[in-house]
Amino acid sequence: MDILVIDQCSNSKSYPDESVVFDAAEIDDTGLDELRARDDAVSVPARKLYEGRQQQYISEAVDSLRADGHTVDRYFISAGFGLVAEREELPPYNATFAEMTASEIDSRSASLEISERTRDAITSSSYDIVFFALGSDYYRALELSDVLSALPADTLGVTFNQEEFADQYENVISIPARTEQAKEQGTIVVALKGNYLKNFADNLAYDNEPDSLDDVESACLSEPTSQQDLTDF
Repeated sequence: MDILVIDQCSNSKSYPDESVVFDAAEIDDTGLDELRARDDAVSVPARKLYEGRQQQYISEAVDSLRADGHTVDRYFISAGFGLVAEREELPPYNATFAEMTASEIDSRSASLEISERTRDAITSSSYDIVFFALGSDYYRALELSDVLSALPADTLGVTFNQEEFADQYENVISIPARTEQAKEQGTIVVALKGNYLKNFADNLAYDNEPDSLDDVESACLSEPTSQQDLTDF
């Protein structure tokens, strides 16, 4: 399968202790290339920079999917730099949409062209599934309705806690990812979307490849059962 994951940045970041940390104003005034070139900032690939629980779980899922022969592209929505590929090197920074007002999110999202760049990403290849593993502030920054309208008809879209938007499209689903579901999965809310993607990857490893939105939801919500397991009963 060809899969795209739109992840988000995390407050928890991994970088050398001696590295300077930039805020949004410094990023805007200086620019990414110049920040990377500074001697007091050590750039780190986005995948390694973000070390939140969700990001760690999604990394495990992506590695598993790739090991099983699936093609997976992954991007992060960054409040500092916009849409960034997982291998793009970023300097340490401190900026998050969770600490911004709605109007500040809208303004920064527009200046970083997050919606436009994400639309370009989801239409750049013939993806079978696109996962939008985001929190509410990052869905706002994405302008979710605008992005979903650009999703090809034969591509399945997976969102979380976004029923009002998903219900408008036949090829989009919203999977609940709240406290109740976190308890059922034996995890915490901030890690739940990552846990869902791990379940999805594990199900594909058992050749339980989804053909529909219902199959995708089932693969996310449940741990895999192999055909061999079924014959034991």
